Amino acid sequence: MGNDFPARLSLVLKALSISRGQLAALVGVDKSLIGRWCSGTVKPSAHNLARLTRCLAERHTGFSLLDWERPVAELATGLGVAAPAPSASVPGLADWLPASLLAEAGAMGRIHGAGYEGLWRTTRPSSEVPGQFIHDYLLLQLTDAGLLQLRLGVMDIRFTGWSLPLQNKLFSICTDTTTGTFCFAIMNGVMRQRAEIVDGLIMTCMRDPSGTPIASKCLLNRIADPSGDAAADIAEFERRCAEYPLSTADAVPEHIRDHIWTDTGPTALADGGDTLLMLGLARSMARGASYEDQRGAK
Repeated sequence: MGNDFPARLSLVLKALSISRGQLAALVGVDKSLIGRWCSGTVKPSAHNLARLTRCLAERHTGFSLLDWERPVAELATGLGVAAPAPSASVPGLADWLPASLLAEAGAMGRIHGAGYEGLWRTTRPSSEVPGQFIHDYLLLQLTDAGLLQLRLGVMDIRFTGWSLPLQNKLFSICTDTTTGTFCFAIMNGVMRQRAEIVDGLIMTCMRDPSGTPIASKCLLNRIADPSGDAAADIAEFERRCAEYPLSTADAVPEHIRDHIWTDTGPTALADGGDTLLMLGLARSMARGASYEDQRGAK
């Protein structure tokens, strides 16, 4: 199968016109396992590959285990679907980043990207209502290229873009195409587990007349895993974005409030704090599932 099994499985999904969840039901495995196959985190066992092959052979006469070894473009032709576009053709990114960096991000995404897929809720200081906190919603969906497509929204505002897992960080860039506003983020990553919490810095512009640049610490909490149906995940993201986004300071847990709402500059330095807005790994809250979470999930 080589390293292109995720691309081949993506072609199978297209050929069958079904979601990951529907394929899981047909093959008789958990849909999370299909997600790991699609991301390249794991490869199917010989037993599961045989079951997957039988499932496809029922719909495409003559399909066999040998077809998994065919070149991706040739397999696409045999299944009657379009071959995937090269990674370098990811819209916009190829014009911004060197091909070598995109390739590295894609490789890391195929290994770790599934650990970030899902729906997230942010907590960050509000720029428009001082003293309160705002909660955006963020949807990350892993693409065949190994990159994480990003949707960020709050009320009527929508940003779209990409998150790249590199150097134990998530580097993100997205834009609001209505106003042309950019949003940038660098978040501390989680390497060996599915991420449950990540934190870092986010920078964008206010919606005031001058578009004032702002930056703040930001905490992301996972609130939902991928459902296996990309359209349904987007619909849930849109539903969440319509929620009232503000919280008073008292409504935010004290340990989170103290983590992301801190002073910087000369006065803070004199008291043992930081001169710059930073969120170093030593103080990061980024983590996977806690022991209690894992025990409760069994």
